[in-house]
Amino acid sequence: MFIGISQRLLSNESYYELREALALDWGEFFRENLKSFLPLPLSYEINFKTYAPHLKGVILSGGNDLATLNPSPLSLKRDAYEAQILTHCLEENLPLLGICRGAQFIAHFFGSTLSPCENHTQEHAIRLTNDTQTTINSFHNYAIATLGQALEPLAFAEDGTVEAFRHRGAKIWALMWHIERANGLNERSIFREWLENLREKR
Repeated sequence: MFIGISQRLLSNESYYELREALALDWGEFFRENLKSFLPLPLSYEINFKTYAPHLKGVILSGGNDLATLNPSPLSLKRDAYEAQILTHCLEENLPLLGICRGAQFIAHFFGSTLSPCENHTQEHAIRLTNDTQTTINSFHNYAIATLGQALEPLAFAEDGTVEAFRHRGAKIWALMWHIERANGLNERSIFREWLENLREKR
């Protein structure tokens, strides 16, 4: 059983070559936390619908800014592909999880507001909507200031920005922290909810 995962796009500096890359952290994360599944890295040169019949769910990983925040050819390419993924997940009710940049992309897709932020490149506290608190890792320079109407907040940073949310009707969740890195699962309930939906899909 496979979970599709989008990759960071890189431009090699020593000679011209565009690369798709997935951090080794993800392999360790699957080995420890998703033992029934294998990661299937998604190539931007292959139509997502080719992958879709083989997937139990999809993760939009971190890396690269959104083109609306920091325009570049790589960001534009990634935005276009992840829009294809998100549209398919909506149409087919395929569970989707956005991580950091992936969360930003989902938020932007549904009309949320993103803005530059400070002190989000280090560990910091978050408060869940059930009033529990924890500390998570953080590696982003843009935060989600307000959510679009289709989205429901699940956690906030101390500055009031949104750290986690879900879609009100579809099987879509998003986290601004990196579950695959150290302290990424200090808060597990949202990840577990997404995971339970994977297991329900036949």
